[in-house]
This record gives sequence, C-alpha cells and structure tokens, in this order.
Amino acid sequence: MRISIFTALVLAVGFFLPPVAAQDSTFPTIKARTLNKDRITVPKGFTAARNILLLSFGRDMQESVDAWDAALASVRESSDNVQVYNAPLIPKPNGIIRGFINGGFRGIYKDEGMRDRVVILYIDEDEVFPALNISDDDKLQPLVMITDQAGVILGRIAGVVDDANVARVTELVTQ
Repeated sequence: MRISIFTALVLAVGFFLPPVAAQDSTFPTIKARTLNKDRITVPKGFTAARNILLLSFGRDMQESVDAWDAALASVRESSDNVQVYNAPLIPKPNGIIRGFINGGFRGIYKDEGMRDRVVILYIDEDEVFPALNISDDDKLQPLVMITDQAGVILGRIAGVVDDANVARVTELVTQ
C-alpha cells in the first residue's frame, strides 16, 4: 500500500491537532408575541437560565404539546430559572390569516398564565428548519428543545410525553 507524502502529512498533522469542538447551535432570532399580545424576541427575550420550547408543526400536535406542558408543570413551577414555552412553528402567513390563527389559539387557551407561555412563531421554513436541524421526520411529532438564556440549544427530545422523556428534559434543565 503506497501513501503519498501529502496524505502522510495530513494524517500526521491531524494526529497531533486537538479535535475541533462542534459549534453550539443557537435558536434563530424570531420576533413574536404571546397570546396576551406582549412582544417577545426569541431567544433575546428569554429571562430564565433554562428555556424549554415545546415545538409543534401542525394543529393535530397541540394535544401532545399540552400533555408535555402539563408534565413539565412541576419543573416550571419549582424554579424561576426555568421557563416553558408552547411554541407552534407556522409558515409566515399574511396579517389577516395571522389574526385568525391567533384568535383560534386564544379560543383554546383562556388562562392568562398559559397565554403568556404560548408564543406562535411565524417563520420562514427555508431559514428556520435548517438552522434548527429539523427534518421532515422531526415534523411528525412534537419536538422539545432546551436552551440556555442566550438561546444555545442544550438538547432536544422528539416525541410524545412519557416518563423517560420527562426525565431527559429534567436532566438537561438541571445541568
């Protein structure tokens, strides 16, 4: 087997260099409003050290996201350092359609506290999905993302709520 001098040099240099750390993925900046109509810029508006975003990709996922929210109530209520957001990702519609969507969500969520945590993220799918590494398979179920206050993504869990998934979220939040 013959190895060129260039290949040998590349292998030798690579052997002595430290491994390159993977770059942290950060949640992209998205201007939004809560259902109470308060402005928030995600992630710049985060006030908690750990933020749990319950991402959904369609109307049929809202029940699963609500189950996640209920399962994480004790985590959310036990610390001021944790915030949970119900964050549907919806392709950017025009203003009139947004009004109907927001009104529909307000009809579902009447509790003011819950309305503070529902942040509909109207997005450009071609920008946001690649930035969050969201595949077509990811869009088939709720996706839970945990970030720090700056929006650096600390972890993600895809799927419905169960004890194992809640334990994984809790572990990521307490790191």
